[in-house]
Amino acid sequence: MKKTVLKILILTLILVSCRQNNKSESQARELTQIEITDEFKLEFLTQILSDSSKSRLLFDKRELISNLPAIVPPQLPIDPNNPSRTISHFEFISDTLKINDIDFVRKQFRKNKDFDISTLEKNGFKVIDVEKYRENEIQWDSINKIAEKYYEENKMIDFYSFLHITKPIFNKELNLAYVRFRPGSGGMIRIYEKQNGIWQMKYEFDEWIE
Repeated sequence: MKKTVLKILILTLILVSCRQNNKSESQARELTQIEITDEFKLEFLTQILSDSSKSRLLFDKRELISNLPAIVPPQLPIDPNNPSRTISHFEFISDTLKINDIDFVRKQFRKNKDFDISTLEKNGFKVIDVEKYRENEIQWDSINKIAEKYYEENKMIDFYSFLHITKPIFNKELNLAYVRFRPGSGGMIRIYEKQNGIWQMKYEFDEWIE
Protein backbone atom coordinates (compact mmCIF):
# COMPACT_ATOMS: atom_id res chain seq x y z
CA MET A 1 0.00 0.00 0.00
CA LYS A 2 2.80 2.41 0.96
CA LYS A 3 4.63 1.65 -2.28
CA THR A 4 1.47 2.39 -4.28
CA VAL A 5 0.99 5.75 -2.53
CA LEU A 6 4.65 6.60 -3.12
CA LYS A 7 4.37 5.77 -6.82
CA ILE A 8 1.26 7.93 -7.13
CA LEU A 9 3.04 10.81 -5.37
CA ILE A 10 6.08 10.51 -7.66
CA LEU A 11 3.88 10.39 -10.77
CA THR A 12 1.95 13.46 -9.57
CA LEU A 13 5.18 15.43 -9.03
CA ILE A 14 6.44 14.41 -12.47
CA LEU A 15 3.14 15.49 -14.05
CA VAL A 16 3.20 18.88 -12.30
CA SER A 17 6.83 19.41 -13.33
CA CYS A 18 6.03 18.56 -16.96
CA ARG A 19 3.10 20.98 -16.97
CA GLN A 20 5.28 23.78 -15.57
CA ASN A 21 7.98 23.07 -18.17
CA ASN A 22 5.40 23.04 -20.95
CA LYS A 23 3.99 26.33 -19.66
CA SER A 24 7.46 27.92 -19.61
CA GLU A 25 8.20 26.64 -23.11
CA SER A 26 4.83 27.91 -24.32
CA GLN A 27 5.49 31.36 -22.83
CA ALA A 28 8.96 31.42 -24.43
CA ARG A 29 7.48 30.54 -27.82
CA GLU A 30 4.80 33.19 -27.37
CA LEU A 31 7.48 35.81 -26.63
CA THR A 32 9.49 35.00 -29.75
CA GLN A 33 6.44 34.73 -32.00
CA ILE A 34 5.32 38.33 -31.35
CA GLU A 35 7.22 40.38 -33.91
CA ILE A 36 7.06 44.16 -33.69
CA THR A 37 8.56 45.38 -36.94
CA ASP A 38 10.06 48.80 -37.65
CA GLU A 39 7.24 49.29 -40.19
CA PHE A 40 4.69 48.75 -37.43
CA LYS A 41 6.42 51.32 -35.22
CA LEU A 42 6.66 53.80 -38.09
CA GLU A 43 2.97 53.42 -38.89
CA PHE A 44 2.11 53.99 -35.23
CA LEU A 45 4.22 57.16 -35.00
CA THR A 46 2.88 58.43 -38.31
CA GLN A 47 -0.70 58.03 -37.10
CA ILE A 48 -0.26 59.73 -33.73
CA LEU A 49 1.81 62.57 -35.19
CA SER A 50 -0.84 63.13 -37.88
CA ASP A 51 -3.58 63.46 -35.28
CA SER A 52 -5.48 66.73 -35.74
CA SER A 53 -7.75 66.42 -32.68
CA LYS A 54 -7.38 68.42 -29.45
CA SER A 55 -4.77 65.88 -28.29
CA ARG A 56 -2.55 66.64 -31.30
CA LEU A 57 1.20 66.82 -30.83
CA LEU A 58 2.10 68.80 -33.95
CA PHE A 59 0.31 71.88 -35.25
CA ASP A 60 2.29 71.91 -38.50
CA LYS A 61 3.83 68.91 -40.26
CA ARG A 62 6.96 71.03 -40.78
CA GLU A 63 7.61 71.13 -37.03
CA LEU A 64 10.92 69.55 -36.10
CA ILE A 65 11.10 66.15 -34.40
CA SER A 66 14.27 65.10 -32.57
CA ASN A 67 15.78 61.73 -33.45
CA LEU A 68 17.35 61.64 -29.99
CA PRO A 69 14.82 62.14 -27.19
CA ALA A 70 16.10 64.13 -24.22
CA ILE A 71 13.47 63.52 -21.56
CA VAL A 72 13.79 63.39 -17.78
CA PRO A 73 13.08 59.95 -16.23
CA PRO A 74 9.45 59.29 -15.24
CA GLN A 75 8.21 59.41 -11.66
CA LEU A 76 8.29 55.73 -10.69
CA PRO A 77 6.19 54.30 -7.83
CA ILE A 78 7.70 52.77 -4.70
CA ASP A 79 8.39 49.06 -4.87
CA PRO A 80 5.78 47.43 -2.55
CA ASN A 81 8.30 44.69 -1.73
CA ASN A 82 11.09 47.13 -0.92
CA PRO A 83 9.97 50.60 0.29
CA SER A 84 13.56 51.88 0.08
CA ARG A 85 13.50 51.91 -3.74
CA THR A 86 11.21 52.40 -6.71
CA ILE A 87 10.21 49.77 -9.22
CA SER A 88 12.17 49.66 -12.49
CA HIS A 89 11.07 51.49 -15.63
CA PHE A 90 10.58 48.07 -17.30
CA GLU A 91 8.26 46.96 -14.52
CA PHE A 92 6.43 50.29 -14.60
CA ILE A 93 5.68 49.91 -18.32
CA SER A 94 4.73 46.25 -17.87
CA ASP A 95 2.25 47.21 -15.14
CA THR A 96 0.90 50.22 -17.07
CA LEU A 97 0.21 48.17 -20.19
CA LYS A 98 -0.94 45.18 -18.09
CA ILE A 99 1.61 42.94 -19.79
CA ASN A 100 2.88 41.23 -16.62
CA ASP A 101 6.05 40.30 -18.47
CA ILE A 102 9.11 42.46 -17.81
CA ASP A 103 11.26 40.48 -20.28
CA PHE A 104 8.85 41.36 -23.07
CA VAL A 105 9.41 45.05 -22.31
CA ARG A 106 13.19 44.62 -22.05
CA LYS A 107 13.27 42.89 -25.42
CA GLN A 108 11.48 45.85 -27.03
CA PHE A 109 13.98 48.31 -25.55
CA ARG A 110 16.82 46.27 -27.05
CA LYS A 111 15.12 46.08 -30.45
CA ASN A 112 14.28 49.80 -30.38
CA LYS A 113 17.99 50.66 -30.40
CA ASP A 114 18.00 49.73 -34.09
CA PHE A 115 14.85 51.72 -34.91
CA ASP A 116 15.62 55.12 -36.44
CA ILE A 117 13.08 57.87 -35.76
CA SER A 118 14.49 59.68 -38.81
CA THR A 119 12.51 57.26 -41.01
CA LEU A 120 9.55 59.54 -40.27
CA GLU A 121 10.91 61.76 -43.03
CA LYS A 122 9.70 59.13 -45.54
CA ASN A 123 6.18 60.10 -44.48
CA GLY A 124 6.66 63.83 -44.84
CA PHE A 125 7.78 64.81 -41.34
CA LYS A 126 10.82 66.96 -40.54
CA VAL A 127 13.45 65.38 -38.29
CA ILE A 128 16.34 67.31 -36.77
CA ASP A 129 19.48 65.18 -36.43
CA VAL A 130 20.10 65.90 -32.75
CA GLU A 131 21.97 62.61 -32.41
CA LYS A 132 24.63 63.77 -34.87
CA TYR A 133 24.91 67.18 -33.24
CA ARG A 134 25.40 65.64 -29.80
CA GLU A 135 27.97 63.16 -31.13
CA ASN A 136 29.88 66.17 -32.45
CA GLU A 137 29.61 67.75 -28.98
CA ILE A 138 27.41 70.61 -30.16
CA GLN A 139 25.71 72.17 -27.13
CA TRP A 140 21.94 72.33 -26.67
CA ASP A 141 21.89 76.13 -26.95
CA SER A 142 23.45 75.86 -30.41
CA ILE A 143 21.02 73.11 -31.45
CA ASN A 144 18.11 75.29 -30.33
CA LYS A 145 19.46 78.14 -32.46
CA ILE A 146 19.59 75.79 -35.48
CA ALA A 147 15.90 75.03 -34.87
CA GLU A 148 15.06 78.72 -34.48
CA LYS A 149 16.83 79.52 -37.77
CA TYR A 150 14.88 76.75 -39.53
CA TYR A 151 11.56 78.15 -38.32
CA GLU A 152 12.57 81.69 -39.27
CA GLU A 153 13.56 80.60 -42.79
CA ASN A 154 10.25 78.78 -43.20
CA LYS A 155 8.27 81.74 -41.81
CA MET A 156 6.85 79.61 -39.01
CA ILE A 157 5.85 82.18 -36.40
CA ASP A 158 5.61 81.09 -32.74
CA PHE A 159 7.63 77.90 -33.35
CA TYR A 160 10.94 77.72 -31.55
CA SER A 161 11.66 74.21 -30.25
CA PHE A 162 11.31 70.61 -31.41
CA LEU A 163 9.40 67.55 -30.29
CA HIS A 164 11.15 64.84 -28.31
CA ILE A 165 9.47 61.46 -28.54
CA THR A 166 10.53 58.08 -27.19
CA LYS A 167 10.38 54.91 -29.24
CA PRO A 168 7.08 53.14 -28.51
CA ILE A 169 6.58 50.08 -26.33
CA PHE A 170 3.58 47.84 -27.08
CA ASN A 171 1.58 45.20 -25.23
CA LYS A 172 1.42 41.62 -26.52
CA GLU A 173 -1.87 42.17 -28.31
CA LEU A 174 -0.29 45.16 -30.12
CA ASN A 175 -3.29 47.33 -29.36
CA LEU A 176 -1.80 49.44 -26.54
CA ALA A 177 1.32 51.60 -26.70
CA TYR A 178 3.41 53.51 -24.16
CA VAL A 179 5.16 56.69 -25.34
CA ARG A 180 6.78 59.67 -23.62
CA PHE A 181 6.86 63.17 -25.11
CA ARG A 182 8.54 66.49 -24.55
CA PRO A 183 6.97 69.10 -26.85
CA GLY A 184 8.65 72.09 -25.20
CA SER A 185 9.75 72.81 -21.65
CA GLY A 186 7.54 70.07 -20.25
CA GLY A 187 6.41 66.58 -21.07
CA MET A 188 4.11 63.66 -20.32
CA ILE A 189 3.42 59.97 -20.80
CA ARG A 190 0.64 58.85 -23.10
CA ILE A 191 -1.07 55.52 -23.56
CA TYR A 192 -2.49 54.95 -27.02
CA GLU A 193 -5.08 52.34 -27.94
CA LYS A 194 -5.74 50.88 -31.38
CA GLN A 195 -9.41 50.68 -32.29
CA ASN A 196 -10.65 49.70 -35.75
CA GLY A 197 -7.13 50.11 -37.11
CA ILE A 198 -6.72 53.65 -35.73
CA TRP A 199 -4.40 54.64 -32.87
CA GLN A 200 -6.06 57.06 -30.45
CA MET A 201 -4.92 58.54 -27.16
CA LYS A 202 -6.44 56.55 -24.29
CA TYR A 203 -5.08 58.70 -21.46
CA GLU A 204 -2.21 60.97 -20.44
CA PHE A 205 -0.33 61.15 -17.12
CA ASP A 206 2.94 62.06 -15.36
CA GLU A 207 2.91 65.58 -16.77
CA TRP A 208 5.93 67.69 -15.81
CA ILE A 209 7.42 71.14 -16.47
CA GLU A 210 11.09 72.08 -16.23
